[in-house]
Amino acid sequence: MIIDIHNHTLFGVDDGAQSMDESVEMLVAAREQDIRKIILTPHYRRGMFSYPLEKIKENFEKLKVEAAGLDIELYLGCEYHVNSEIVEHVQSGRCLTLGGSDYILTEYSYQTEYSAMVEYTNRLFSCGYIPVIAHVERYQCMQKKPVLCAELANKGALIQINADSVLGRAGFSAKQFCKKVLKNGWVDIVASDAHNLTDRACNLKECRAYIEKKYGSEYAKLLFCDNPMRILENR
Repeated sequence: MIIDIHNHTLFGVDDGAQSMDESVEMLVAAREQDIRKIILTPHYRRGMFSYPLEKIKENFEKLKVEAAGLDIELYLGCEYHVNSEIVEHVQSGRCLTLGGSDYILTEYSYQTEYSAMVEYTNRLFSCGYIPVIAHVERYQCMQKKPVLCAELANKGALIQINADSVLGRAGFSAKQFCKKVLKNGWVDIVASDAHNLTDRACNLKECRAYIEKKYGSEYAKLLFCDNPMRILENR
């Protein structure tokens, strides 16, 4: 079984799936990859993605019915592009944690300084939340110094990378970065960040097979199942 904790299959709410039909096709593709649980994480980014909460909840309930027929459990969350209001938005319910847990998926800009990531990680942690740092391979500060992933993890964060980056579909530098952090055990979760069925499709099954071959089945199980389950069980 594979659990995907970063996914944009929910239709009509961000730059992911645009229709119910597309969402269902993405779920079918996920089912074929042995994915049984998915946390849907619509974007919240001030000035770009408004995170229409009522529409998100309405579309989620519709999609849950389709997913049940495919033997997939859906959960709801958010990919929050971090700003100074993050704690307020999470505490008020404006933006959702991952599956109702204490974990929240946090995204930063390419040029965000490491000190800012530490500041917000500490702030969230002090308020009882556990940040999951989305696709760390995208951030300039991490690219320059991958060991910072381990430092953030030591401060209480979980480190997530995208399957396509591991497989080389996001460019050579991202693949090399992922090799380094995987080799050193500085990754907690691999997720799909799937947006569609074409250029940003879900490739978790292929990625799990690759990681099993390169780094061992126990590590793969931790990345694709055990650690994601920690989030769903709020451990």
